[in-house]
Amino acid sequence: MKSIELLTSAFEALDDCEAALRKLDATCCEPGRSPRMKILGQTLIAARGALSRVTDDPGAAGEASGFLEEAGAQVGRLQVGCCAPKRLPLYTRILHGLTTAHQTLDRALGSGH
Repeated sequence: MKSIELLTSAFEALDDCEAALRKLDATCCEPGRSPRMKILGQTLIAARGALSRVTDDPGAAGEASGFLEEAGAQVGRLQVGCCAPKRLPLYTRILHGLTTAHQTLDRALGSGH
């Protein structure tokens, strides 16, 4: 990996995911869902941490990828159970950001499809 600058758009995508998650959490009508949103927030933080270590620790790339994939699964579970169609764009925004972060990581590593 050449430098952390290659991952700038991955970090920006995670910033946007976190902003969309805050909005989802603030507008949720079911308090019982909030713990799952909190866990998603923690997964996003873990993904960011792993991404920040990629230049120094080659194993961190696999860890980051795993966290991004887990976050996607968590978003899917939340989205399917959501009762408010008006919030679907926020879920889509998070999934798009996770995909962007993952693809950026792949490009930075010279891998991917």
